[in-house]
Amino acid sequence: MLDMTERYLKFAILLVLLLDFFISSPALTSDKSPQEELAEIRVKIEKQNLDWTADLNPIVLEMSPEERQKMLGLRLPGDWETVREAHTDENLTAMSPDELPSYFNWEDSGKITGVRNQGGCGSCWDFAATAALEASYFVFRGVDLDLSEQAVLSCATPGYGCEGSTMDVAYNHFRLHGAIAEKNMPYLANDDIACTQYDYPDLAKVIDWTAVQRPRNYLKTAVMTAPIAVAFYVFNDFYYYSGGCYSNGMPTEDINHAVLLVGWDDNMCNGEGAWRCKNSWGKWWGDDGFFWIEYDNCNFGQQAALIEIDTAFDIASAAQLPPADMCRDYDFRLEAVNGTPPYMWKVIDGNFPDGLTLDSNGLIHGYAGSEGDFNFTVHVEDSGQLSKVWFKEFSLTVSDVANGDADCNGAYNILDVTYLIKYLYKGGDQPHSSEGCDCNCTYSCDILDISYLISYLYKGGPAPCDY
Repeated sequence: MLDMTERYLKFAILLVLLLDFFISSPALTSDKSPQEELAEIRVKIEKQNLDWTADLNPIVLEMSPEERQKMLGLRLPGDWETVREAHTDENLTAMSPDELPSYFNWEDSGKITGVRNQGGCGSCWDFAATAALEASYFVFRGVDLDLSEQAVLSCATPGYGCEGSTMDVAYNHFRLHGAIAEKNMPYLANDDIACTQYDYPDLAKVIDWTAVQRPRNYLKTAVMTAPIAVAFYVFNDFYYYSGGCYSNGMPTEDINHAVLLVGWDDNMCNGEGAWRCKNSWGKWWGDDGFFWIEYDNCNFGQQAALIEIDTAFDIASAAQLPPADMCRDYDFRLEAVNGTPPYMWKVIDGNFPDGLTLDSNGLIHGYAGSEGDFNFTVHVEDSGQLSKVWFKEFSLTVSDVANGDADCNGAYNILDVTYLIKYLYKGGDQPHSSEGCDCNCTYSCDILDISYLISYLYKGGPAPCDY
């Protein structure tokens, strides 16, 4: 009789697991509406007393099950174990569980860049790796970057684009070619877009990356250094996640999705503990684009790696440059430190003064053509085998020229008169600015300006005007 009871019990457990599998599995398509699927998931959550909530969102409302499945783009190549072994540090250590805090979250420091949206392309591997690079630059260099995922999707080799790949492909691309701004190659969720990355300056690079083991204390130790990209397995009910501590008891050894791990809380999930992650499905999914997932669920924590960036190469020149004026030749050289000279400099953004030039050797020179406060971003690259890059925003104030001060000596006298006569009638040098010649504010330079200046100097006429 006891054997029969045990058989019935085992059979009942099997039925529950099978039912859960059919509700959860992403590999199975369904002709049910999102509303019907949501109702089933909510029943499951209530019956199993789970600690998360489910709701409708644009992904389940606007995508078919097949389209949602295509978003899960974590694909391991045949040589992934060899690649991972090459990036394994046998001397890598971790803090003991007792040494680690019960709670840690990079969101609290504001060092996480915004939530992105991968769309219907299987580019989660790209978004997770790019998010990790952005976060590392935010943590270590204090800059909030929005880097181009499309550049990786279109340019990284070997890669499989929207059909899926792995973070290692993105890391290697960042190491060899760097990452450019999102605005230079905006994301289009299409791997057929031509690669134009090399037309633009790279803003960030990876030096190397180190594989992180799966035990919690290793993952936690790595995350305390900087947010890291990780992989796990997405079941169908995960698409409907809207808050709380997600969990799914179905066992799996597979992985199909990559996200950014940003923290943990040992007290979540009724004390079972959970990881905090940033997804790449837009801010209208989940908890404003983030989620909690219970420890030891969904094969979480696979393919974790801590990336290394350069933190020493820098631009030494102060952000506020020495002032310029429209009368004198400007001459100032920018300086970089902790790189391999010679350095290559260029302006990559902002409002650079007309008349000035930034040479590739870092020298800013020339006569500014207009007054005002100018802000611009300068990019520098060193000459190392795997070059280092950095950028900085500068401010430069250019002072006006007094109308009628043709020779720029700061005073009105006969020298200004002779300067204008030579310029207008004897082929002399042109005043450094239009104001230097325009004594009467007619926005022209002619004999009337000379007469106006003579009248002021010797006949008690009005002083030169001022724009």
